[in-house]
Amino acid sequence: MLRIIGGKHRSRLIQTPEEGTVPTKNRVREACFSAISHYLVGARVLDLFAGSGALGLEALSRGAKEAVFVDSNPKACRNIKDNLVSLKEEGEVLNADYLSALTKLNDKHFDLVFLDPPYADKDYYQKAIDYLLSHHMLSSASVVVVEYEGELNLDRSGFEYSKDYRYGYTRLIILREAKI
Repeated sequence: MLRIIGGKHRSRLIQTPEEGTVPTKNRVREACFSAISHYLVGARVLDLFAGSGALGLEALSRGAKEAVFVDSNPKACRNIKDNLVSLKEEGEVLNADYLSALTKLNDKHFDLVFLDPPYADKDYYQKAIDYLLSHHMLSSASVVVVEYEGELNLDRSGFEYSKDYRYGYTRLIILREAKI
């Protein structure tokens, strides 16, 4: 079980899948949300590779308007749905691989995107960002948060701003203001 760190659901427990996902550590979530706090209120959020859904749920707790959660693990999707009900929040949960989900969401625009795929699948990061940019799925002042471990070569040319953070083995890249 994890706790929501801030916002209206602060300290509420959320269910996490027993296996197959590694939730973002509290310290990393807290630092991430501190860095993006100005972009949360009213945001349309995409939690791609949602796993426990902790990032999208945290965003909803802190004032995001809507969230879409995507994960290929059916158990993870059930947990996210249960958490949404428990928190009395609305959200769309798609049980699909990320490219199929992005295709289904092609007509939507997002203000905040969380990318946290399984760390071994490094090519997912660039493919997801390329799809979001090429299909104009990011709003004009969007923020993309990338969580990874190890090394990641990421083309950041579609963004005007990027900042790197390191928390032990975990690293975050915050990309902002996509050029659309």
